[in-house]
Amino acid sequence: MRAARSNVVKRAPRGAKTASRRKTPGAPPGEIKRLVEKLSMEDLKLSLPLLNAAVSGVILGFNPEDAQMRRLAARSWKRIKPLLSRHLMSEDENVIPWAETQREFSRAKVEKFKKRHEELRSLVQTINSVDFEAGERADVSRAGKALCRLAVRLDDLIEGEERELFPMLRRFVMVKEQPVEESSGC
Repeated sequence: MRAARSNVVKRAPRGAKTASRRKTPGAPPGEIKRLVEKLSMEDLKLSLPLLNAAVSGVILGFNPEDAQMRRLAARSWKRIKPLLSRHLMSEDENVIPWAETQREFSRAKVEKFKKRHEELRSLVQTINSVDFEAGERADVSRAGKALCRLAVRLDDLIEGEERELFPMLRRFVMVKEQPVEESSGC
């Protein structure tokens, strides 16, 4: 005869490290895992446009009449803008609220993350206010400098995410996906 399964509370073994002692928001591990994969892919898609944006932006900052760099800046921004918009929105709606609940993320790190997002949005406003191909010289120079700063800041932010945030999210997913063995009562 089969023994009836009792309702055993599943817990991590005593002394085992857990992802967090704070309660995590409702995002299930599978959703976090998909989000990490999506953000990583977006980061890869941004690499060449970021390089082009940095180069064209720095040149336009000093020589806003360069027609080739105006076109390159416009093309780069056209590729960066939708990815950046989705990326920032996804992080603002999912990652930052989650990070605020995690002990591993100090309050200072979360605030630094938010500040960087605000800085990127400010640069985006400057860039959006100008048409690179038809804009006035002074406006294109200002937007070119902003585009270069955005490319550098975004590259730094992506590197920081890959070094700190993504590994932490992956650890969270791995801890949540690992089955906890039931106690045998011995």
